[in-house]
Formats: sequence, C-alpha cells, structure tokens
Amino acid sequence: MQLEASLEQYIAAGLGVVAISYDTVEILKNFEDRMGGFGYFLLADPNSEVIEAFGIRNPNPEPGSRTDGMAFPGTYIVAGDGIVQAKFFEQNHRIRPTTETILMNTFGADGGRRTEVQLPQFNFVAYASQDQLRRGNQIVLVADIELPERMHLYAPGSDYTAVDLSIVETSDWLQGELTLPDPEILYLEPIDERVPVYHETARIQRQVTLSPAYRGERIDLTAVLTYQTCDDEICFPPDELEFTFHFDVIAHDRQNAPEEIRHR
Repeated sequence: MQLEASLEQYIAAGLGVVAISYDTVEILKNFEDRMGGFGYFLLADPNSEVIEAFGIRNPNPEPGSRTDGMAFPGTYIVAGDGIVQAKFFEQNHRIRPTTETILMNTFGADGGRRTEVQLPQFNFVAYASQDQLRRGNQIVLVADIELPERMHLYAPGSDYTAVDLSIVETSDWLQGELTLPDPEILYLEPIDERVPVYHETARIQRQVTLSPAYRGERIDLTAVLTYQTCDDEICFPPDELEFTFHFDVIAHDRQNAPEEIRHR
C-alpha cells in the first residue's frame, strides 16, 4: 500500500483531503500509527464498493488474490458543489504523479530549487515540481522564460526552431509530455509570413518519470532548453542550453501490516 504522507500539502493549499483504499480499518490504522499520523481521513473500502461505483477497480490482479479489489492509483479534485474539477489516474500502480506535481499543474504551486540563467536574448528560471521524489514518481520540469521588449521566442508550427525542454534520457529517466502555453501569431511583413511566437513570458513544462527500478539515494537529471529568438532587427540562430537538476530519492514504505490483519 502506498498512501503518500505528502498529501499534507493538499491541506496546506486549502483543500480538504480524503484518501480511500480497499484496506480494512485495522490495516489503515496500523499504517497511520506507523507513519506517525496524518492530518486527513483514511477511508476503508474493504469490499471495494466505492471503488467499483467510481469504475476504478484494477482488473489485473488474480481473482481472490491479496491485491484483488484494489483501485487504480489516482486523485480527484472536487469543488465544493461536488463537481469534479480534475482527475489524475495511471494504469501502473508503480508509476504515478506526485502530490507536488498535481498541485503545480492544477493551482500553479511553487516548485523546488531554482536555477537562474541570464542569456543575451532572455532570462529564465528552471526548477522541478519537487527536490525529493520516490521511485516511479512522475514530476514536472519547468523553465519560466522572460523576454525583453520587442523580442519573441518561436513556438511550434513554423520553419523556425521551436522552443523545447527535453532531457538526456537514460535507463533511470523516462521523458513524458511537453506542455506549452498558447502562442500568439506574429505577422512578418517583409516576408509576408505569419508565425507562432511567445512575447514577454512563457512557461515550458516537461513531464519526467524516475524508473521504479532505481535504487540509489540521489540522482541527477540533465535537461536541454532548445530555442530560437528574433527581435525587430536580428534573427538569432537556433541554440540550446544544457543544465542539471539534483534530486534526493526517498525509499517507499514497504513494511507489511501484521500477519493477523493482512488481506487473505
């Protein structure tokens, strides 16, 4: 069972928090005592009735096995009127977005340590949604770009080199989805061309996942910002900048509940 103690951060963001699993009251109580207590409710659904009602029961475990009845790992964010605002679910229980990542994607929460870089064409700040993570965690890398007046940065959709935030992939890291803001359309009168660009600011985000097989206590991640910019007079050649993120890796809680209260 992997209920994240970092759910406390939802509470800090002003959200009410409830976690539900197919475990019994006794198993959840043992887990809470072992973790030093939580500031939110753990709800027991030992017959998977609520899990079934929401259609999130995992069909992969063998019927009658110890994991039969468990849910797909996921998160709902629900407004005060009961309307679901967002949901985050994964097919693999070993790979899932973190609390910090969900808060950043949904509410623009602050991330981890900042790396500030000043370039001739723009300044940018790079950070991840967190500085600590567990194996199998999905997190987000961010580059916040600030452009000077009359400078523009190219977005995808033209023959110019579009901005990109990528990683140097290894067996320890999996590169996921790139998220870009909506661009503006700039008309280049001398060549009668319309191109998608960013002015003033742009937030570039890349999802990455730490391998569930990773076993170290720390890990680095090399990222590359690719870009091309122009101002009113000069069109600069495409360029890229490489920089590094540093993370601490926290071990999962793998202690089982006492034999007498485990799933049968």
